Amino acid sequence: MSDTKANERRYFDALKRIASYTPPDRMKRDNERGRGYGLDASEEIEMAYENVIQEAKNATRGKARP
Repeated sequence: MSDTKANERRYFDALKRIASYTPPDRMKRDNERGRGYGLDASEEIEMAYENVIQEAKNATRGKARP
């Protein structure tokens, strides 16, 4: 597989994972209903945001800008 195809697959996979994250409004609603992760809704959203940033960093680490 070419480097270009491998990069495309890597970026696509990262975007699919990011797109599957729970939206903030649903996190808040679930938290209010006692179905959260045992954290404040704001903490859950902050952690999800940090995860999104890390996903992007992992996907682009060591790659040159096209």
